[in-house]
Amino acid sequence: MTPGQVLIVSDDSEFVRSLTARWRTEKDSPAITAVSTGVSPQASSSGYEMIVMGPLRRCATLPAGPELHPDSAVCVVGDEESLKVVRSVHANWLLLPECPGWPRILFSLVDEVLRRKAAETRAREAEITNLSQKRFSILGKSLLEARPGMVNAITSLLGNADLILLSEEPLPDSCREHLRTIHTMALRLNEIVQRLSSIENEMELSERKSHLETQESRMSESPRCRLALDRR
Repeated sequence: MTPGQVLIVSDDSEFVRSLTARWRTEKDSPAITAVSTGVSPQASSSGYEMIVMGPLRRCATLPAGPELHPDSAVCVVGDEESLKVVRSVHANWLLLPECPGWPRILFSLVDEVLRRKAAETRAREAEITNLSQKRFSILGKSLLEARPGMVNAITSLLGNADLILLSEEPLPDSCREHLRTIHTMALRLNEIVQRLSSIENEMELSERKSHLETQESRMSESPRCRLALDRR
């Protein structure tokens, strides 16, 4: 069973007890919450991947579809006649007749829904991570492309500051102090640019190492594959 959040909406205590008892025997059972049909469905259904309602013939009322949380899958258990009425109103709900073995079918159905929801969540998270990595990649590429211009500007800044500081022309103390500050800040910028170069080299070495390891792995596996084919 796939972990998740399951809400049971029912007025039948035996129905709720049997389902929760069966789920608790699973190694990775979902978190189960049970409410009666008198509880506001809009407030109670939020945050649940799956909602199980029924049995229809033993429930006084059932929540209306528009009031349920849109991200929740809904499965209704009931007799054939009651399910026909539900089908005419809520075509997207999952309907399960109370036939022999219906609890086993319900558990399989809920497990499949929870797996699908978990896969959708992982896909969304992967997409967000991918977009974030792309943004960082674009930023890093832009910085590396701008590095030559930054180096030239810093070199010019340092050279001119050194020339003025080393000149014999008299300068006010305040101007000389400002020049020393400019010189110091330019040196720090140069250290940052050098660090960018170092990071680029480290990334290239890491990529080469990963590529070599992949090739070595393929080469080590090739004799095994050939041996397996020869044995056939």
